[in-house]
Amino acid sequence: MKACIFLSLLTVLFFCSNGILARLGIKHNKVVTCYVASWAVYRNNDGKFGIPYIRPELCTHIIYAFAGLDSKTWTITSLDPNIDIDKDNYKRMTELREQYPGLNILLAIGGWNEGSKNYSILASSPTRRSIFVKSVVDFLEEYKFDGFDLDWEYPGSRGGSPEDKLYFALLVKQLKEAFKESNYLLTAALGSNKAIIDTAYDIPEISKYLDYIHVMAYDYHGSWDKKVLPNAPLRSGDGLSVMETLNYLLSKGAPANKTILGLPMYGRTYILASKLNSSQESPINRTTITNGFKGPYTDQEGFMGYNEICEELVSHKGNWTSGWDDTSDTPYVINDDHVIVYDNLRSLKAKIEYAMSLELAGVMIWSIDTDDFHGKCANLFKDSLNLTDMTYPLLRWINIVVSENSQVISDKDSVNMGKEYNDNSSSITKFSHNSILIILISLAYYI
Repeated sequence: MKACIFLSLLTVLFFCSNGILARLGIKHNKVVTCYVASWAVYRNNDGKFGIPYIRPELCTHIIYAFAGLDSKTWTITSLDPNIDIDKDNYKRMTELREQYPGLNILLAIGGWNEGSKNYSILASSPTRRSIFVKSVVDFLEEYKFDGFDLDWEYPGSRGGSPEDKLYFALLVKQLKEAFKESNYLLTAALGSNKAIIDTAYDIPEISKYLDYIHVMAYDYHGSWDKKVLPNAPLRSGDGLSVMETLNYLLSKGAPANKTILGLPMYGRTYILASKLNSSQESPINRTTITNGFKGPYTDQEGFMGYNEICEELVSHKGNWTSGWDDTSDTPYVINDDHVIVYDNLRSLKAKIEYAMSLELAGVMIWSIDTDDFHGKCANLFKDSLNLTDMTYPLLRWINIVVSENSQVISDKDSVNMGKEYNDNSSSITKFSHNSILIILISLAYYI
């Protein structure tokens, strides 16, 4: 009997240390924030994304986007009560902690479609700010979120006022003070353009109160430029790049240990005004027409999620020619007059390595619902990733690169760091290593 138990435990130990759990447990001391777009549930066919598809073990923080602002009551509100409340998305999201107790789950407010005008009106009044802040505290408590992400796009523009820079800082301060009793996390998503940074943010002041600063280091270019340019270039000659943004924010007083680099899981699409002379010619800087083309799931001109891009490359491999722009460290593909500029394993690795060289707090992903969460594109990664797990290639790769370029947490530290460890490492790591420890103790007993 003891021999049977011994062999069973030994088998489990083998798989834990060499297989499934070990592969899931990416161990590092950095933040990996995963945004989830709530409206992804309405996408077509295999693009439809719901909470059951989330892989919490690959994230340290998950942010559910977006809640909105009620401009009549100046309180936080659900933008889609049917999904969020009636169908229990808020509840199902926060219940992920039951299986992954170290996971932090935040609620984001704002986003591009919410605009700036109402947030400007809100922030300009001490009375309205107080009403709003109280409503946020009550909302987080009611729906059991761990924190709040402020995504006002952007103070001082898009209908805002010149005083928004001051009012934004006051709002952040007031939120943080109200969060102390419940120890809620407070984060904010900041624009990457230097002009927006100067207009919108008092960086030293808001850094006092924000736990993390999520840098939206993407959308530098798109079909609106009327020429092919990278969505998220690592470097560039026009001052619009990841390097320029990060260095500018740090020079303005953003603490590296609170700054998180945003990584896009999507690309920008273009239609050339005239076809290239050969497949070896680069499309970068070539003139374009219209607003780009759509993907089958996101259905947005000029935009394709990574899942849409990789499925297109797998399904119609012979139609697309791949290329690489050395200036920006960005891949692109061309099919006749159609061009997609996006991010892949190589470009993400370059960005992450740069962020880690600056000793940033970690990385943020917008958004995991456009990763290849069904694992349909595994053949594209056979030389880079373990294909026993075919889902979420980009998110898994991000964790691998972060781990390779940051401090590895020891087993002793993982036991002693408690919540601090949980906030800064993948939840599955703790589970897998604790499981191995229990099995080893059991082995010793039965031996």
